[in-house]
Amino acid sequence: MKIASVLLAMMLSVSTGAFAHPDHDDEPPQTIKLDAARKAGGVTVLVTDRGAKVPTAGATGKLVWSNGTAKGEAALLPSGTNGMEAKGAKLPAGSKAQASITFADKSVFTGDVAVK
Repeated sequence: MKIASVLLAMMLSVSTGAFAHPDHDDEPPQTIKLDAARKAGGVTVLVTDRGAKVPTAGATGKLVWSNGTAKGEAALLPSGTNGMEAKGAKLPAGSKAQASITFADKSVFTGDVAVK
């Protein structure tokens, strides 16, 4: 009986050491920031990563917004070095917006947009 207890204790001590701690499996936080500027001809979303401009050449995307019962969406196309433009989009003041952008390398980013 003592041998069985010792073997069981050894098996348990070996098996519990094989699991990774959950804190080490977390993905790093995303650092991409989206800022929107409303203009007469639409909305421009600027894409930055820790303050550096993220190139948007060849990217596509969609901008979705809501303000109470008013909702809308518009296609985003590259504009300038790090901009994505939604031509003709009219975001009401105080809107909450989210953009989904597929970059030229096929990576996708979806995040909240700070509307100014």
